[in-house]
Amino acid sequence: MSLRTLVLAPLAALALIGSACSSGNDAGGETGDGIAATLSDFAIDLAETSAPTGSVSFDIRNDGPSIHEFEVLRTDLAADELPVDSGVVQTSAEGVEIVDEIEEIAPGTNAELSIDVDAGSYVIICNVVGHYESGMFAPFTVE
Repeated sequence: MSLRTLVLAPLAALALIGSACSSGNDAGGETGDGIAATLSDFAIDLAETSAPTGSVSFDIRNDGPSIHEFEVLRTDLAADELPVDSGVVQTSAEGVEIVDEIEEIAPGTNAELSIDVDAGSYVIICNVVGHYESGMFAPFTVE
């Protein structure tokens, strides 16, 4: 066996292991089997607007040129009537409960979010200043 083979074979094996362990959250990465959610300037498009109770996963793609957030709120308020102050939704306001979030999703990247949910009404928002008010919200129902 040559010295070149002895050096290159372990490096090739490490490269294969590294690619197999990729999380899919990097730019251009693939997402899993969750509900597809696309963020853009300024909309949130969900492939499904409801789900059964229990574990729900979202495969999030930021197609916009801006950084976005993906926040899941439980509320009985209408999706377009959440309390706003200084350009952001007040997630600690009465009647609004934050379930989970991913902040700072870079343009062109993917992210995944898995949550456990009970039956009820939810709203998914981007809470970057001014984005909710520009239309970045989507109602979501758990049955």
